[in-house]
Amino acid sequence: MCFLQLKYKRSVEPLFFLALFFINYPLLSQDKYTPDSVSSGGLYKNIVLMPDLRFLQFNSLAVNTDSLIPPNIRQLETSSVFLDSLKIRAEKYTITRKLYDFMVVSNNQSSYKQMNESSETDFSPFAGKKIRKIEIRRLDVFGTDIDYPDLSNPNRMENFLNKSHLNTNEFIIRKNLLFSVGDTISPLILSDNERIIRELPYINDSRILIAPVSSEEVDIVVITKDVFGIGGTMAFSSMEKGSFSLFNKNTLGLGSEIRLKMSYDKDLPDSPGFGLKYNFINIAKSFIDLNVFYFDGLGEKTYGFNLNRKLVSATTKYAGGISIKQMFTTEDLDTMPVPEPLKYNLQDYWFSRSFLLNMENVTRLIFGLRYLNNNVFSHPYIAPDSFHFLQKYKMFLFSAAFSKQKFYKTNLIYSYGRTEDIPYGVLVNLTAGKEINEFKERFYTGINLSAGHSLSRIGYFYSSAGLPTFFNGRQTEQGLFLLRTNYFSNLLYLGNYRIRNFVKIDYTRGFSRYSDECLYIRKEHGFTGFSNDSTSGNQRLSLNLESVFFSPLSLSGFRFAFFTYADMAVLFGSNQNISEGDLVSSIGLGIRIRNNNLVFNTFQLRIGFFPKLPEKSNVNYFRFSGEELLKPENFESGPPSILVYE
Repeated sequence: MCFLQLKYKRSVEPLFFLALFFINYPLLSQDKYTPDSVSSGGLYKNIVLMPDLRFLQFNSLAVNTDSLIPPNIRQLETSSVFLDSLKIRAEKYTITRKLYDFMVVSNNQSSYKQMNESSETDFSPFAGKKIRKIEIRRLDVFGTDIDYPDLSNPNRMENFLNKSHLNTNEFIIRKNLLFSVGDTISPLILSDNERIIRELPYINDSRILIAPVSSEEVDIVVITKDVFGIGGTMAFSSMEKGSFSLFNKNTLGLGSEIRLKMSYDKDLPDSPGFGLKYNFINIAKSFIDLNVFYFDGLGEKTYGFNLNRKLVSATTKYAGGISIKQMFTTEDLDTMPVPEPLKYNLQDYWFSRSFLLNMENVTRLIFGLRYLNNNVFSHPYIAPDSFHFLQKYKMFLFSAAFSKQKFYKTNLIYSYGRTEDIPYGVLVNLTAGKEINEFKERFYTGINLSAGHSLSRIGYFYSSAGLPTFFNGRQTEQGLFLLRTNYFSNLLYLGNYRIRNFVKIDYTRGFSRYSDECLYIRKEHGFTGFSNDSTSGNQRLSLNLESVFFSPLSLSGFRFAFFTYADMAVLFGSNQNISEGDLVSSIGLGIRIRNNNLVFNTFQLRIGFFPKLPEKSNVNYFRFSGEELLKPENFESGPPSILVYE
């Protein structure tokens, strides 16, 4: 529900309402009900679907998008319906849109929101009912809203782009469904399925709506909204070195990606290099994904493929994958500044079996097996305790995991309004194995613990700890200790702005590492625009603070978020105190721009100041770049793996 801010000058109000009245006169005067639909605003959906289907459906994200608790439908009022409809009409004209944003704000001004209801809550009232029909509804990319599927208001340019885009074929959506006609409703399966569709790279957002048709039967409507799949990327460090790529994430509406890439570097042979990549998701409704790649140029040739099937949902029993990669390097050994393989073949096979112990809280035991063969045919001279990735080795891994995982459904965390699925739960993962390389045989053991949950009035916390190592006889090798904590707050309110605070703490320590293995401070640790390869250590402590101001501003579908940040990291040796290490810190501000209808990365403009820098540091105080959306850590065991030291 919304209300009008009375604090603004009353002289503006007549102009505002007069303009909106004329725009909305047809809306106010028309019949509210048609034979095939039920019209409404707010949380109710006006959906024209089947000749005999009429229903009102509640959607949890239509109003309280800042909350992980779906609002109570009984609390809705008629004024909410009117103002929501008014807003949509006001979007047609710049002046009325600006006036609406100026005068109307959300009435939910609480400083915190509880986050304690899972994503299947909306489906629970229909548990056990039989599915009579399944209808697929695909929205245009531009000028539509997943929360108002019957309302469409594209401008001329958006109409042109909609016509140039082929929406995902209906059969592609249907093959990604976990349920069929005749099945009984499982809230867990429906919430999983909504998330699975939303995670598809060519889908912007999705909704699964339920329409009761009798005391025993329901109809289901699956609503999807694509992203505009055509895009490209550019990356270059100078005029003499860079890369370009063009891609289509949804070729011919079939859910497959084709990517063409060109890279150039005047200092390397065979420049430019050209590459091709093909991705196809969910082959023949098996949920097996295929990735094929090829690149030739810049002194190397690489090609291979990946076949993978994840534990798609809570009820999925089997997962596995096959990965084959072949690489040739044409560069002469004597010219290599750093030892690199001349030729190798990497084979990776894995299999997992999941046992569902409790469906209500999604508790599972997951066992996994993995075999890796890094067959290096030739490489320069290396010592037994250096350049592990160049060594010829075979590795056998086994894992046993205890997992509890469910999801919150929310937004305005890592994205800009689209629905986000935030996992919560616990994961205990034990991994053991054996490596046989060209120098020795050794055993591997590792444990990884992680947990995440929201604390109602505080926010969401995620923590993980890992302790892996190799054993060569009684000696440890390539040991590692990891401790990480992530936090984001509940939404805070500042007028029409929404504020969320983020905290990340990371401690990494290596022990008995190889001579060429060190920790550095890089972009991945929060230090965009900083580089210093001469500063290293085997212990690193980092702290990242960020406040994000989600703006109500929108320009041709582009949303804006302003942010301030403060980062700190210390690198120090195993025999050093933290006060003796090299400290790097930065503070700054910036803006992120994103259009959720497009496949492009988030555009980021960042201005930073570094109060203290180690010697030989290179910094860029002003930086414009593309950034991928972050994804929260989940509590699901994947292929048995070795924790990475980086």
